[in-house]
Amino acid sequence: MANDGRMRILEAAKALAESHDSVQGVTISLESVAQQAGLTKPGLMYHFPSKEALMLGLVDHAAKDWAQRLREHTGHSSRELTSFERHRAYVTVATTAEVSRADYWIFSDALYHPKLSRAWSEHLGPWFDTAGLDDRAVSLLTAARFCADGAWMSEATGVFPSTDLAAVRTHALALIDAAEAAIDAAAGVAVGTSDDAAAEVTG
Repeated sequence: MANDGRMRILEAAKALAESHDSVQGVTISLESVAQQAGLTKPGLMYHFPSKEALMLGLVDHAAKDWAQRLREHTGHSSRELTSFERHRAYVTVATTAEVSRADYWIFSDALYHPKLSRAWSEHLGPWFDTAGLDDRAVSLLTAARFCADGAWMSEATGVFPSTDLAAVRTHALALIDAAEAAIDAAAGVAVGTSDDAAAEVTG
């Protein structure tokens, strides 16, 4: 029941944010969220004792939702996938998911409140991990992620949305393919060099 109450409040807060015509006009209070959720303010404060606690809960909920979308798309946890597979999943999900102004507001609010960025790092950080890759591969993967970021944010805000998200997705996926090909090529060169060295020793 407690989880049901929390979810009811979080959905009410998101609905309030979505009801605004512009992300710049989004403001919520404990009173307004309680009214939207059909609760008293003390009833809301049982779950979220302050506005900061409510915002932290809202951001954590949103970040978990993104991570869940990625798990459902791939059928795997981030630990079971390569960096290339994880980035392909994000590009695909970000350019096909239904998003709203509320999604953008929840994401962008972390810029002004650093505490709110922790949930994004915790839940999505593993999906963007590029440890062990060279600089070229990392830059290509980052470029692909930025393409996907821009795509869903434009869709959410309605500001310069793409007229062909499929083409954006294709180009972003091509960057990931290039990153993987660069790593494979480097590995092939390394193996060839090692084989040549071994041949010189045995010869």
